[in-house]
Amino acid sequence: MNYHDAITDLVHYILKNGELYLRLIDSGNAFDKILRNYHQFNLNGDKVYRRISKMSLHYRYSENAWKSKNQLDDLYFEHLVPLKITKEKLLDLIKTNKVSLDSVKAILDENEIVVITRNEQKIVDAPENFKSSLPEGNIDRLSAVGIKIAEETKNNSLF
Repeated sequence: MNYHDAITDLVHYILKNGELYLRLIDSGNAFDKILRNYHQFNLNGDKVYRRISKMSLHYRYSENAWKSKNQLDDLYFEHLVPLKITKEKLLDLIKTNKVSLDSVKAILDENEIVVITRNEQKIVDAPENFKSSLPEGNIDRLSAVGIKIAEETKNNSLF
């Protein structure tokens, strides 16, 4: 078992206990923290989040963020899919009686953290853009607002 398998197992356990159980766990923000942590560690369980030496090996960066890759204060860690949507998909597994380890893992794996600048984060989260939604047409929300991924990081992954 690796770090991501353990988180998947924990989320699966929570979902198998039903919607009320999920809402109780989520009321204290614990569920949100579990979901956020999934993309903060690599497959070996090494923390990547906010670790300059590991971030550039595992996270994709916007072109602008890559230029500032060693200045943590200039960087923002953006989930490609808003966590609100991830949580809705996981809740839908309960409602449709489709909770399984594979379905949970598929939902968690379709997301990732992309390192962008704080200015780019303001653009993504602007009310007219995609703070808690996704653009139409199967385009990711960063591309939809003109944020390009640095070529040097295009193949980076936690897995």
